[in-house]
Amino acid sequence: MIKISFSGFSGSGKTSLMTEVKKILSLKSRVETIEELKGKNPFDSDKKSCFVSQFFFVSTQINEENRKALAPLDYLLCDQSVLDQWIYWNRYLADKEMTSQLEEKNNLLKALYQFWIKTYDLIFLIRMDLNELEKRDIANEIRITDVEHIKKIEELYKKSIQEDNLKVIEIWNNNTIDESALEIIREISEYTEREREKEKEQLQETDAGV
Repeated sequence: MIKISFSGFSGSGKTSLMTEVKKILSLKSRVETIEELKGKNPFDSDKKSCFVSQFFFVSTQINEENRKALAPLDYLLCDQSVLDQWIYWNRYLADKEMTSQLEEKNNLLKALYQFWIKTYDLIFLIRMDLNELEKRDIANEIRITDVEHIKKIEELYKKSIQEDNLKVIEIWNNNTIDESALEIIREISEYTEREREKEKEQLQETDAGV
């Protein structure tokens, strides 16, 4: 099974892209998805319960991925991952004084994140031109994007990717959903082919050693 994360700030188009990619992959493969956990949190995300909330997101993300992975699958697509949960926790910490108690909580979430991030085969970071995003918001009259907030979030993604040496594929979602989805499909197909070649080589080496 190949596990794939669709990561990025809220409103970047992760869910739409994942849905389209699933449609294409499902034509020939067994595919399951992990839906975004936002809105499923039973706790308030205020000052008193933010750690409780974030621990819920991280632990539930891991549990859901484990549960879905029990089925015979070719691909598991995740709308967000522990990377995103870790980023939003760091955004919360940015405005806080790091007390000893908060540091203990941070160390716990960091350990969970660093352990689990290695389980993703592919991580797609969905990005978008912020000017384009603002145009979409105004056209839809749904919300006005907090550009400064998104800039801070993207800086945290960049920092974590560099510090943890993550292999992330950036997808600029400025084109149509179809075009961006096909770009992702190409990346998945190339990765899948490389993995099959590795398996063949391993089998050949095993046979040669018998």
